[in-house]
Amino acid sequence: MKNYRIFVGLVALFWMYGPVRSTAGDGNGRVPGVHAIGNGALCVYGKGADVLQIFGPPYSSPSMLGIQLTDDGYRIESSRIPETAVWEHRMIGSSETEALLTDFISDAGCSFVRCIEARSPVRFRVGVCMEDRYAPYAQDITVKADDRLSDQYKGVTSSYRVSIVPGVPFYSNYKSPKGYEYQILTTGSASLQPDPDDPKQLVLEMTSGEGALYVVAGPSVSELKQHVEVALGTSLNSQLKKCEKGWKNYSAEQTKFRVDRFTGERLQEFNRAVDDIGVLIRSQQGIQGGVLAGIVYHMAYVRDQYGVFRGLLAMGHEAEARKILEFYFGIWQEFGYIKNAQAIGYSGIFHRHENDESEITGYLVVQAFDYYRKTGDAAFIKRILPMLEWATQAQQRNLIDGMMPFNGDETYIAGGVVPRKVMYHGSAEATLLFIEGSNRLLDFVKKQGLWDEMRTSSLEQDVAECSSRYRDNFFQEGLLWINNPEREKKVVYPETRPGVCLYPGHVDYFPETFHFKGSLYFCEACMKRDTTGIELPTVERFNIPSANLFPIYIDAQLLTDQEKQDLLEQVVDRYRSTGRISTQDRILGYDYGMFLYALTRYDHPLAGEVYDKMMALRDSAGAWVEYYVDGVPSGCPCRPWESGINIEAAIAYATSPRTE
Repeated sequence: MKNYRIFVGLVALFWMYGPVRSTAGDGNGRVPGVHAIGNGALCVYGKGADVLQIFGPPYSSPSMLGIQLTDDGYRIESSRIPETAVWEHRMIGSSETEALLTDFISDAGCSFVRCIEARSPVRFRVGVCMEDRYAPYAQDITVKADDRLSDQYKGVTSSYRVSIVPGVPFYSNYKSPKGYEYQILTTGSASLQPDPDDPKQLVLEMTSGEGALYVVAGPSVSELKQHVEVALGTSLNSQLKKCEKGWKNYSAEQTKFRVDRFTGERLQEFNRAVDDIGVLIRSQQGIQGGVLAGIVYHMAYVRDQYGVFRGLLAMGHEAEARKILEFYFGIWQEFGYIKNAQAIGYSGIFHRHENDESEITGYLVVQAFDYYRKTGDAAFIKRILPMLEWATQAQQRNLIDGMMPFNGDETYIAGGVVPRKVMYHGSAEATLLFIEGSNRLLDFVKKQGLWDEMRTSSLEQDVAECSSRYRDNFFQEGLLWINNPEREKKVVYPETRPGVCLYPGHVDYFPETFHFKGSLYFCEACMKRDTTGIELPTVERFNIPSANLFPIYIDAQLLTDQEKQDLLEQVVDRYRSTGRISTQDRILGYDYGMFLYALTRYDHPLAGEVYDKMMALRDSAGAWVEYYVDGVPSGCPCRPWESGINIEAAIAYATSPRTE
């Protein structure tokens, strides 16, 4: 469950440090942003000169280390070297730069490297740094001095070994099946000293001159030894140059746009935004293909990957987009199913939710044929076709009166935009995904001659029923309602399900909850509590302006162009009359992206204004976040999903012909 409460404390930590230099213009550009640095094996999240998390390999690993400046007397200016994931931080004292820090992840030894050039002494705290919910597991981490490297390698001034035993959670209650080994070492004028007050904290002391801090990762003791040898046997300059070259080769794909709409500073802003998001996504994509859902969520979510995937395709990164589909196909081949979220790099660890055969399965099918439309790679679609067939059949099993249910981690539900009581209602979006994905699948298998008539006819019948009933099920009085309570009347409730306890006042995720009555499921403890007077929730239907944009975003052929334009105009009317895209203060991080995408699709004159508003929401790292409340970032920062959707919309607008 992506629930706001589980990361309130962590998000507060993200915003509490000192200011960083804006790279995103006005609006939220001065809001300190979280940035990601990663090579697919080792990942680092930072904010300014502070490092909030270091973890991996693989990407679904617990974060255990942090680096924090101990002196708040500095002003920090942070910026990313264009077309790379190399970050520079200037520590400015009363009148001049006291130190320059350069952060990158080196493939030589799989290590995070911080190069330090200092004019005067600088101190950082380095050590075990975990979220409050994982704090009890700090006892499973050891930090010990390891002086042998200082004797073995010239220039090594200090060395410590960090060991983590198996069983430390990497997200929620999902525990790492094996342990980790890290080597923290310094060179040159940098050195580490033990903190006398905390055995799991070190003090990084940097005297005047040049030095470096390394955090070398190794899944095992033997691998760590090899990585240390490679890291220390390769010059820092060559490691940095190789890192920059690799990133520039990747980023070169993003420079092939023909942008006629912008010139001057606006063109620079657009190019920078594309570069920011290209690096943000690639840094969070594991070598297995799955992409982290942001600093809070160390797993790959099917729904999130769709927006990420679309963003990658729009930026020209077809190989990285394909890797996402390959990631899921590999999991499906091993287990025969896909769940709400899966671990990256660990086999068989799933984050299940209510109704995992709905919505995310639709995204998988639509995503595959988005790739096919872009590349024409029929051979690849044929290879992953068994997964697409399973995903389609899973949806067919859940159809009632031409409607699919909601997935339990569906965006509106998870974000509290609509209540969880709609779970077994018909879902307008999940149903539309089934229709559109199935039609694309049918077109493909017919042209390729892959299915017999009986199999084709079975799916055609289900699609026909969903299509013919869609308007009656979800359109009333000219509005698109995202839910239809009528579906629930025919639901056979499962006795148990993974998901959220709905006992009044207790909202938390459990691997198993138990059916109380109707749509209500409680955890084991709450089933034993007093349930007297607990009534079924009131039946309601919900119309969310941003959901009007979904049919345009997925290019739904079921609705006519006129119907889609009418839905868009409803959002436009609300925006013009209230200045808001939603009736609520809290909006999704991609709402303006979907709005801009739709406006651009229909060449609407409001597109330019919405583009500017969307771009102003970026934080100082150039990223969009999970939610915004009255325009202020809320929830998980450094988000690939929202950023992927928004950057695709920006590209669509920037590359569209000028009509004014």
